[in-house]
Amino acid sequence: MGSAARQTGNPEPARTQGLFRWLALAALAPLLIGCTTVEDQRIRQYLHEKGFGTRAEGVASAENYVMGGDQVQFIIDPNVYLQPGFEQLYILSAPQPVQIDGTIFVPYVGPVFVLGLKEQELASLVALQLEAIRSHPVQLQARIVSTGKGFYMFGEVDRSARFIPMTNGDLTLLDVMARAPVTDLANMGRIKVIKPDAQNPLAMVVNVREIVETGYTTFNLRIENQDIIYVPPTFFGHISRFLEKLLQPIAAVSQVAFGASFARSSIDYLLYDEADSLLFRGRGQRRF
Repeated sequence: MGSAARQTGNPEPARTQGLFRWLALAALAPLLIGCTTVEDQRIRQYLHEKGFGTRAEGVASAENYVMGGDQVQFIIDPNVYLQPGFEQLYILSAPQPVQIDGTIFVPYVGPVFVLGLKEQELASLVALQLEAIRSHPVQLQARIVSTGKGFYMFGEVDRSARFIPMTNGDLTLLDVMARAPVTDLANMGRIKVIKPDAQNPLAMVVNVREIVETGYTTFNLRIENQDIIYVPPTFFGHISRFLEKLLQPIAAVSQVAFGASFARSSIDYLLYDEADSLLFRGRGQRRF
């Protein structure tokens, strides 16, 4: 009986401890899941499902639209300024940069959100806003002075990476490569043009050297707003860049040491003459 009692009594503490462990895990599981969910939600709110990622997107070469960095200008009949209550509309005739929140200032109305609007849409919106305030129709035209649109260049180009504003809507890859200051290590036979997108980006490798030598312009791609152009190095360029990065810490240390040596020699030149005597005497005279 005693042995039977011991056999039936021993498993109870182990079972109780196991039950407590499971209950503790069950209690902590919502907290762990909640932390992960909150972090994932914060990350997801910064992600996007299509496009480049900017708030305003479109095909500017087909129909211009307002994006960050652009300036907006309105063309208004000067006789409108002579009407009572419309004197301040001259402000719209000057180019106005789009603010960081995507708005422009319209007299008598205040900030108006214009990000992503095309020229006709922009003119209609501002005219409606003014008509609602002054109860009188205003005829105006909108012009987008684009300074915020451009493309990116990385790789073997000056200043390593650049953003180049687009002042010409009819721009091709050959136009860019003919004007871009590339390094001597650039591989002109494998220029990569990337059409960025969150889901379906398109990357094309173009032999610019072949276009120049043969005139075969099938791959003389049109460069659009927010395109990415990557200029890779040649085979020996890869080796050169590898050695450059490998020796960069040594060069930095050598530069610091040379700077300290130069400063020391400058102090010696100022304080001592050829006879090794002090030129400037102070309280503490010393010699090396």
